[in-house]
Amino acid sequence: MKALLLAAAVAAAPAAQGPAPLDLRSETLTVEHGRQRAIFGGGVVATRGDLTLECPEVVATYDARSQVKLVTCQGPVTARQGDRQMTAQRGQFDNATGLLTLDGEPTLVEGARRLQGETLVYDANLATAKLTNVRGELPAAEAPDLPGAAGRGPLFVNAAQVVHDLNARRTVFDGGITATRGDLVLRAPRLTAQYDESGEVQRAVTGGGPVTVKQRDRNARADRAVFTAGARTLVLDGSPQVTEGASSLTGTKVTFLLGQDRVEVEKPRAIFPIGAALPGSRP
Repeated sequence: MKALLLAAAVAAAPAAQGPAPLDLRSETLTVEHGRQRAIFGGGVVATRGDLTLECPEVVATYDARSQVKLVTCQGPVTARQGDRQMTAQRGQFDNATGLLTLDGEPTLVEGARRLQGETLVYDANLATAKLTNVRGELPAAEAPDLPGAAGRGPLFVNAAQVVHDLNARRTVFDGGITATRGDLVLRAPRLTAQYDESGEVQRAVTGGGPVTVKQRDRNARADRAVFTAGARTLVLDGSPQVTEGASSLTGTKVTFLLGQDRVEVEKPRAIFPIGAALPGSRP
């Protein structure tokens, strides 16, 4: 009888009292009254609203009223909500707050966009994800292809922490970032990426302090950097400077044209020794 009451509390709580009820389905169920927990085994599917969790076994803890508080997933976990999918080795869902915590190589995939970190906390109510020690793979527009040049394939971003707002189509990489596309590497304190409806990076803006850029023997620095045109261009402003060997180039704005191996400078001033190549020019 207690097991039946618990199952009813899990699956049939009135929707009018708050979020959608939690529905747990499995092959087996063992209720340990003294420990106030229930073990669902044999393959488990848990749903709450449009969020679905799948794993081999679930341990659900409940209170004195048989209301489930925490759902702990044992074994590989797969979570889905809308077009996004999350996977990890372990997971725990807080039924009161709607927070899903994943660890063990947690990965969030939405279309061609992929975020993998050390930990992942997903808010099912707000559709936001927070990750730590992250490597992001962001789809970007293709640029003209020159051998060895940047501008092809995704934009890769490493960061200490990430907040991903799926509804706003925005990802904030923070705590020191490294963004790489082809042979171009950007380093900055923070990078905020915005996506278009297809999921490609539309614009990505640095913040929090100065930036540095490296492309083969070419180095640059500025106060700010912006990926534009689907990450096909990188624009530096705020005292930008480009150096290559003993040569240097400054201006009001410096634009790296990814895939074309070309740099454009507004109001340029060049300083280079006799016989040295101008930074941004091809040999």
